[in-house]
Amino acid sequence: MRKKLSGLGMALMLALSVAMGGSMLGCGNETDVKPGEEPVYTSDEKFDVGMWVGISDRHVVYDDFGKEVSSRKLSDAEFLEKYREIADAGITIAFPGYDVMIDGRASYNLKALKAAKEVGIKHILGDSTIRDYLWQTKALVEGKIATREQCVEHVKSLLKMYTDSEYYDALYGFMMKDEPDMTLFDTMAFAQSIFNEAAPDLMFYGNLFPVIATGYQLSGTSTSVSYNAYLNSWFDKVGNNYVSYDHYPLYGSLDETSFEASFLYNMDLMREKIREEGKNRKLWTFLQSMSFGGKNRELRSKADASMQAYSFLAYGGDCIQWFCYSCPPPSDGSTAFGNNAPINRDLEKTAAYTYIQQTNADVQALMPYYKNFTWKGVMLGNINDTEDNFSYLEGSPNVLESGKTLTGITGEEDCFAGLFEDKDGNEGYMVVNFTDPGKNLSNKVTLTIKDKGAVVVVKNGVKTTERVKKGKVTLNLACGEGAFVIPY
Repeated sequence: MRKKLSGLGMALMLALSVAMGGSMLGCGNETDVKPGEEPVYTSDEKFDVGMWVGISDRHVVYDDFGKEVSSRKLSDAEFLEKYREIADAGITIAFPGYDVMIDGRASYNLKALKAAKEVGIKHILGDSTIRDYLWQTKALVEGKIATREQCVEHVKSLLKMYTDSEYYDALYGFMMKDEPDMTLFDTMAFAQSIFNEAAPDLMFYGNLFPVIATGYQLSGTSTSVSYNAYLNSWFDKVGNNYVSYDHYPLYGSLDETSFEASFLYNMDLMREKIREEGKNRKLWTFLQSMSFGGKNRELRSKADASMQAYSFLAYGGDCIQWFCYSCPPPSDGSTAFGNNAPINRDLEKTAAYTYIQQTNADVQALMPYYKNFTWKGVMLGNINDTEDNFSYLEGSPNVLESGKTLTGITGEEDCFAGLFEDKDGNEGYMVVNFTDPGKNLSNKVTLTIKDKGAVVVVKNGVKTTERVKKGKVTLNLACGEGAFVIPY
């Protein structure tokens, strides 16, 4: 009798629920939301893609210790062909070759600018004459040996060989210092102010240490400092419109693989400093594309490259740079380098060339959408935290519990999403399969989405649309994959 009454009660409840539009059972979750009009976004703006170690105008042969054994000059045709390869790889900003990267010769620099212009890319150059003079300007002005105006005019005169060149519009800026310690910040800040006055359209380029550097490396003294203090000092003193740093997460040897635990944490710290400063600096980073040292391994697949790139996009990044594009010598005296960068020491393409080329192409395919959005934070799908990256983000103000429409993210493996908003407040999400790409793990990622009936999904250069079913959309992300998702 009780079973009959129970069954009758359930039938009445079901009938009543249907009559009320499903509001009694599941509180309306059984009713799918009707999609709005599919959003249309356009942008011609490209994502900046740079490099470390470009192409020299000489082919240099080194011994195992990094000492030059022999060299030959590249013909003009050979040199230009190598720049075509740079452009074909999806690089938009070239760096000079190893032997001329920091202390470029005038003849090389003008030749490189000409090649860059011909293939339609930009170039950052090294010029020791300009850099060495800029380093002196603070002492010159403070010692009343020269006025500020005289320093600016002298820098203009040193730049004249470039500014008067027919290839000047290919010049992006000058490499000034890689991984400066804090003792250099005052000098760099003054030098940059002089440079910016002399050449306001060019970049004064410096690249910071990663969070894994020692406190003594950061301070440049016998006193250790925190990475937070290092960044605070840089942001306080060096007032440019970008911040750049390097962090290389792919570890392993032979068939072994692991992933550096503070990869996302470094992005998060940079984002926090940019937000605190309130000047919306552009965020640049170097990503790994070769083996070096005792830990960092080579790229073994496209996923090795793309997972790094998509993670940086999920943090609203503005420029990725590949370390390295062309192989340095086997040793620079302190670090050993593999021969597996995209271009090897014989100036031949390796498998890594294809991996970064495909990744760069997929990144550019996101730009008609991505460039219309502003980064707001991240949401974590912490399943296993196998790579230990999520634990570093505990307590971060950049980690959100929910967005306006994205209220949850989960996966079969670890995943996360960057949250963005367009000018009208509409959300977009950069969703990443955040697993060590060396483990070749696919991931089924489920997004819980509120008040939207469908999504645009841009993945691997292809745009599709999918319905939101019962408030959820599931993305099948292969190893290393990411997708930009826009609900409507």
